Amino acid sequence: MEQEITNVESKPKKSWLRWVLYGILVLVLMFIAVQFFNAAKYEALVQVIEEDKIGVNPTGERLDFGDLPRDKSAVRTVTLESKGNTATYVMVWKFGAISDFMKVNKNYFTLEPGQTERLEFNVHIPNSAEYKYYKGKVWVFQIPKIW
Repeated sequence: MEQEITNVESKPKKSWLRWVLYGILVLVLMFIAVQFFNAAKYEALVQVIEEDKIGVNPTGERLDFGDLPRDKSAVRTVTLESKGNTATYVMVWKFGAISDFMKVNKNYFTLEPGQTERLEFNVHIPNSAEYKYYKGKVWVFQIPKIW
């Protein structure tokens, strides 16, 4: 009984396609990382108080809305400027307990080269709010618009 051994040719693996996909994935992840690190990040804070008075805190690098009683509002602004030659797409993300009370006047828009835009962040304290500090974060992304 003889056994015949045949050499079966296998199809060449498309490892080059896998490397191209890995390369694209790395580029996308790098783009996301750069946008995350370049985003303007602000702490947001408001204290809900029982007294019917408004306490104003000095503004700086934070969106500090001070001390507010129920059914009152406060506004803080952030000015964006496009200094380059390319339009940028602007996205505003809000996080944390304060984000339920906060509204921004403009989101998901294009900022043309040389244009300035003022974002208004309005916090309104509802009657159902607890008396405490509400904190959060606001991230403002300016992504180069290449499409």
